[in-house]
Amino acid sequence: MARILLSSVLVATLISAGTASFANNYDGLRNDPKLANGLRWVSAALMIQDTCPDISARMLRGLGFLNSLRSHARGLGYSNDMIKAYVDDPTEKARVEGEALQYLRSEGVVPGDASSYCAVGRNHIARKTQIGVLLR
Repeated sequence: MARILLSSVLVATLISAGTASFANNYDGLRNDPKLANGLRWVSAALMIQDTCPDISARMLRGLGFLNSLRSHARGLGYSNDMIKAYVDDPTEKARVEGEALQYLRSEGVVPGDASSYCAVGRNHIARKTQIGVLLR
């Protein structure tokens, strides 16, 4: 439930209604370090809170962080329609989720082992990383 809510917040925050006229060239968004890392961190936080029953999302912090990513993309010259097309693209979403999972594995997560997600999540919370501040 929390994943659905946070995913909805992500979509609602990063996009506005409208039909995208953005070509399927996301290199600028994909290669911007702030956006790439930010989306990867959000995805990792979602995976942790979705798998670890003891950790939940910090919705207001998440909303603020997502607003900062949207503002950054807008500052780079991307319209809400362009951002929407990027966020909604299933290939891009799978790519970001894959990178997030790869990162979590490097931190000690074992897919299917909830306790490993909890341990990594608690570690990030204690270290106050961007992933950690999205969780409680």
